[in-house]
Amino acid sequence: MRLPARADLLAYVPLAVATTAASVGGRERTHLATKLLLAPTLAAGVVTTREERPSARSATLVAALAGSVVGDWFMNASGRAGSQEGRRQSMRRGAAAFAVQQAGLVRLLLADGVRPRAVPATVVGGTLAGLAVVDTGGAGRPDPVLTAYGLLLGSMSALALTQRRTVAVGGGLFLLSDATIVLGEHLAKTPRQRAVGSGIVMSTYAAALALLVHGLRDEPAHPDPVPEDSTA
Repeated sequence: MRLPARADLLAYVPLAVATTAASVGGRERTHLATKLLLAPTLAAGVVTTREERPSARSATLVAALAGSVVGDWFMNASGRAGSQEGRRQSMRRGAAAFAVQQAGLVRLLLADGVRPRAVPATVVGGTLAGLAVVDTGGAGRPDPVLTAYGLLLGSMSALALTQRRTVAVGGGLFLLSDATIVLGEHLAKTPRQRAVGSGIVMSTYAAALALLVHGLRDEPAHPDPVPEDSTA
């Protein structure tokens, strides 16, 4: 029996809701367990529908989602680190893993013929520049690993924002999620503010991941060319 193309979302959506609620409520074990299932659920959807697309496309998506799992693990570990340096180190490792994810998404976008456009690139570039100022506190010493990840994320978002709606929304939400992480690090002072920030980060991340994967699972449809002389 052939499974529906979006069957993975039947499991993904409840997991996304559960991990967001657990993050807001401070239930760390539940949050980690459910969050680590997000990317594998989407990967299972890619694998079960692999006959619908070129094998290289499926392999790229699965590799990107594997990077997501590792990145999720280290990002969670950063929240449990006992020192600021330990937290930063876990964030660097998470960013390196997420860079694999972003590189895979960029590869698919470029393969689909997507190229940067001035307005999305300017918006994304301005956002990243502002976040860099906030993150360094004006010290002028950005972390090289986090900066490299930020450039990959920015490239993906700028490309995605020129695409069809599902991919564009996913790219925008991914940028919003990571921006909220940076802002929360420096601006969230009370438990309530941190809880709200966690809810925004998780809900936008989960939505972005599903939209991007489902939007990029298959090559974009190209309409048949119209003959130059239809009266001949």
